[in-house]
Amino acid sequence: PIQRLSVKITGGGAVVETRRGPLEVSVVVIRGLGYVIDSNTLMRRVSVLRILEREGKAAINPVDALLNCRNKLETIYLLAKAGIPVPPTVVTEDLYHGYVAAREMGKVVLKPIQGSRGFGAMMFEDPEQAFQVMRTLLITRNPLYIQKYVEKPNRDVRIIVVDGRPIGCMYRVSASWKTNIAQGATGVPCKITPELEEIAVKATETLGLIYSGVDIGEGREGYMVFEVNASPDWRGFKQATGINPAVYLADYIHRATKI
Repeated sequence: PIQRLSVKITGGGAVVETRRGPLEVSVVVIRGLGYVIDSNTLMRRVSVLRILEREGKAAINPVDALLNCRNKLETIYLLAKAGIPVPPTVVTEDLYHGYVAAREMGKVVLKPIQGSRGFGAMMFEDPEQAFQVMRTLLITRNPLYIQKYVEKPNRDVRIIVVDGRPIGCMYRVSASWKTNIAQGATGVPCKITPELEEIAVKATETLGLIYSGVDIGEGREGYMVFEVNASPDWRGFKQATGINPAVYLADYIHRATKI
């Protein structure tokens, strides 16, 4: 785990070490930054990965792309800028703006600006209830990430993309409004339509990712991208589809790095 990587600064640069000595690898597959409790920890871990890149190691996914996805504001901005459909969203530290957004959007979802697997996401139909929670979030120094709730079937679509092409697709079916596998949803294989393929590949490329998990909702106005995960958990995907993304990723690494 990244917690056990240390950096030794030398006259000629830096050496990244494990407890057994220098990290002797050509490729680093980043499966996340681990549990981060504060900005100092996050900064250190990001710097370790950047140093590995600068010392000639191939990072998959690239660190900048990983950070694009870790920050939901950055993610949704880049997607929207590229013309990819996303839900209406307001991100603010101002309680008044947050309340107005909840009132105008109607049914809203509050999410942590960093987070995954649906943890911490809350849905509100009453703007007054949303206001009380938003006030508490701001008191505890958490910015507000407010997204219009997209009415959809009891499912969304998860597509895994590796090296510019989708390798498989599943519905995540749930009795709850949360369709994350970690929240109890069930994976069911589905076919990738040309439109879904185009959206998933474009979202992945827009964020600079080599591999990704793209979550797409089937809204009344068409498809919308909910999330793009730079280190998707693919156990549920593998169980649902029989496809192992690790095999495709290993093949990409072999072709791209000649190892």
